Amino acid sequence: MGSLRFASWAAIAVIFLLLFLPACGGHKPAGASPFPLSITLTPSPSISLQQGSVQAFTANAVNNGNSHISPTFTFSVTNSGAGGVTGGILDIAPGGAACAGTWNAPLYTICTPAGIGVVEVTASALGASSAPTTVFVHPPIASIQVSLVPPVNSPPPACPNQIALPESCQIKFASACSTNQTQTFSCSCLSTNQIETLQATALDANGNDITPSVGTFTWTASNPNVANITPVLNPSYNVATNQVTVAPGAPGQTQIIASASGIFSQPSDVLPRVSTFETCPVQCIDLELGTNGEFTGQTSFVAAKGTSETITATAVDVQGCIVPKPPLTWTSSQPAALGPGGTAGCTGSTCSISTAQPGAGVITASCSPPTCNVGFPLNLNPNLAAPFIPQPVYPITGISGLVTGPPSATSVIATSQDCYSNQICGVALYDIATSSDTAGGPTTIPDAPNSLMFDLAGDKAYMGSAFGAFAITPADIGGSTNPFTSLPAAGTPLGFVTGKLIAISRNGGQAIFSDTLLTPNKVYVVNTGNSSTTTAQLNINSAIAATFSPDGLKAFILGDGGTSLYAYSALQSLQLLANPLPSPATSVVFNSTGSFALLAGGAASPSTLAIYNNCDNSEVTLPLPVLTPPAPGLPAAPLLLKMVPPGNVALGPALLPVSLDPAGLDFFIGVDNTGVDIIATNTSLVPLPVPPGPLTLSTLCPRDIVNAQSVPPNPAFTFPPTHIDIGHGTFNPINFFVSPDATQIYIVTTDQGVLIYSFNTGATTAIPLSGNAAPLAADMTVDGTLIYVAGSDGLLHQLVTGTAGSNSEQVTPISFPALPNSANSFCYSSFSCALDIVTVKP
Repeated sequence: MGSLRFASWAAIAVIFLLLFLPACGGHKPAGASPFPLSITLTPSPSISLQQGSVQAFTANAVNNGNSHISPTFTFSVTNSGAGGVTGGILDIAPGGAACAGTWNAPLYTICTPAGIGVVEVTASALGASSAPTTVFVHPPIASIQVSLVPPVNSPPPACPNQIALPESCQIKFASACSTNQTQTFSCSCLSTNQIETLQATALDANGNDITPSVGTFTWTASNPNVANITPVLNPSYNVATNQVTVAPGAPGQTQIIASASGIFSQPSDVLPRVSTFETCPVQCIDLELGTNGEFTGQTSFVAAKGTSETITATAVDVQGCIVPKPPLTWTSSQPAALGPGGTAGCTGSTCSISTAQPGAGVITASCSPPTCNVGFPLNLNPNLAAPFIPQPVYPITGISGLVTGPPSATSVIATSQDCYSNQICGVALYDIATSSDTAGGPTTIPDAPNSLMFDLAGDKAYMGSAFGAFAITPADIGGSTNPFTSLPAAGTPLGFVTGKLIAISRNGGQAIFSDTLLTPNKVYVVNTGNSSTTTAQLNINSAIAATFSPDGLKAFILGDGGTSLYAYSALQSLQLLANPLPSPATSVVFNSTGSFALLAGGAASPSTLAIYNNCDNSEVTLPLPVLTPPAPGLPAAPLLLKMVPPGNVALGPALLPVSLDPAGLDFFIGVDNTGVDIIATNTSLVPLPVPPGPLTLSTLCPRDIVNAQSVPPNPAFTFPPTHIDIGHGTFNPINFFVSPDATQIYIVTTDQGVLIYSFNTGATTAIPLSGNAAPLAADMTVDGTLIYVAGSDGLLHQLVTGTAGSNSEQVTPISFPALPNSANSFCYSSFSCALDIVTVKP
């Protein structure tokens, strides 16, 4: 009762105060002003109209409170201020509809052509007026031609920064001038400080030049990133004219188009050069440690977890000029340890590398379409050859990094592929945290999987299936949000991607699936990095392996059971590179920078592995390797093959008595059924010996690849592919891993457990699984401290790694609960499913 009484008195007090507010200086808010402070007329500031055409003018007004108001506008036509009269040139109706001639007032429905000339249109209301729009009324345009403003044969200014070229890019550069185009311009491309001026010429049906009456032209580039267009202003009207200056942008080629009154310029056989504009393409990239490349020649670093490193890229174009802000694609071979894997932290020529967890990787940068060296060849005249056809450009040497520090917690996904061919077989997936090593509750998979892998960053996974493939969001496993997203594929029997997952791009945006059950067989390349998922269907039979180039531009695919090789790119049609290969191949991997791909097999001799250049898909035909005694070479092609960060490899004096040349150095480690294979190569920018005369882009591609050699200038030592028999007879490897510091090789076998070879000691240690279980699948953490092995006993065994001799298995393997109404832990049915898919989140 007291509270009600208090509320009543409070209400009375509020009313009392409101009644007396005017006496205390209060006032009623003023209404919005109906008078315009400014008026904006559209179109503006100028427009070109053909005689007899109609153009709607609109006006908008704001008051002194910056609010939009709608007064009644009056549109008027006056002379241009440069002389002349307005009569019969432009007639404007009360609502703003303008006739390039005269209206049939008061209906304003028929526009009759009249005179030509220049007038101004203004909108006004309640004493305020807009800035005028200049209107050019001209005769009908039959065609528009684009030409260079003379002088057209003067040499362009020199590069301001040629003397700062890094050593790896100090070569004899190709002339930027093309012999078949000197008739109109001296050079076919422009570098950073060079500009050209273009002009448009409008012709009537009789070929008469009517450009002055057209006035303003609109200029566009088919790829605006390549060309920076600046209109040249007419001092009489202060509006754009028929001329523009064009300055270089991103390396590439683009069409330049001039238009007026709906007529667009077209390529001309007389003036072929000016239909296109070319910012000189990049032909060389050099990577150095440090913000300003202060660690010249250093190709590797060791950093503590949680610190950062900066890498500087120098991109050089075909004129020998340094490109100031090259649109490079930066990637890491292990982004979970050495980030970033994409563009975050990397802008143009510098990249800040984070070290999120212990591990090893290679950082590289490339000039790759569709952002760099884009638009080639854009030759609009079929009678002339394109002056340049640049390919993606990769550095000679990447930057290797090794991150040290305490291990990082992650998770492991465990499941089964044993009922992949049965659509009614339900399968469970388990997510195990490495911090607890305890299996949580099961998560039901929509379709029985035949493959499952994380991307390198660990924020996405892909799963293959005979009945539908999926992208998986790991963070949603075990939560209320469905972690599985089906991958569509129009035109397929099920409407979804089907098949086994065989490759994922470095950035996780693309994945390749091979369906060997469909007739004919299919390969699907799925791109989830766009706003919507897209899928390319390829007619490739029995694809067994694939790999993406670091920049994701291209994928090499082994088909026909490993006897054929294909190159896929979203920017080109599918290319069959070899069918058949001289010998079957089991896998294919790119080198550290992406400039070439190495096949495990594919060559005529078992001691020689096939190599294909990425720039033009050509096979390296040099005698690789050169077998020099006492090196025995390879007894057979590796069954499994991986690229290893070259800056982290130290094989020891027994295998490598001298230092190898770090320029263009790459290391690959393979495993066969008796031991370890080591392949080392050096890549150079130009063929050796250097050919006479200026180099061209075709000279720079393909790259020269040889067996790794000792440090110049006297490379007396050559390191051929070398096989190491680890002393355990014949075994059956199913996977292998390299420690981040590249001192130990862990070979998971089905018959001898895990074999560990040490480069430091040359000794091999065998660790059988507890209970003599046979390994069925395995994966290793990014930091290299733990290997998880799926055993034939249905348990997940954990191997704790360390220095040679200190590797051991965890005492208690991880077990999984029995599923309801099931005899096992992985299938919701009477099917017998074993644990045989294991993948560790990076």
